Amino acid sequence: MQNLEKTLSHSYLRRVSKESYYTPDCILYVCCGSKCKKRGGKHLYKQLKSAVKEQRLRRKVQIIKTGCTDHCKRGPVVTVMPKNEWNFDVTDEKAMSLLEENAR
Repeated sequence: MQNLEKTLSHSYLRRVSKESYYTPDCILYVCCGSKCKKRGGKHLYKQLKSAVKEQRLRRKVQIIKTGCTDHCKRGPVVTVMPKNEWNFDVTDEKAMSLLEENAR
């Protein structure tokens, strides 16, 4: 199994150019656990991913969906790293505001 992983990673690295490697300045983690998903977490994730793509912010901001963050009653939850800023009951407007604020 280890050899297969090694082979896959090497073949993947050969296909990907060095310019495609980047470290974003900011990462927005969107909770998509069962409760947050019902409260709009999945929608926020898709909306933010789409906005990052449309605005070509991929090198500045990355959007990652997470499992449950144990703040179910306050969802959807969006965490901003490296600030370690937790945002609760996030609306569409608040999500876009977080993206704009952190894309600078």
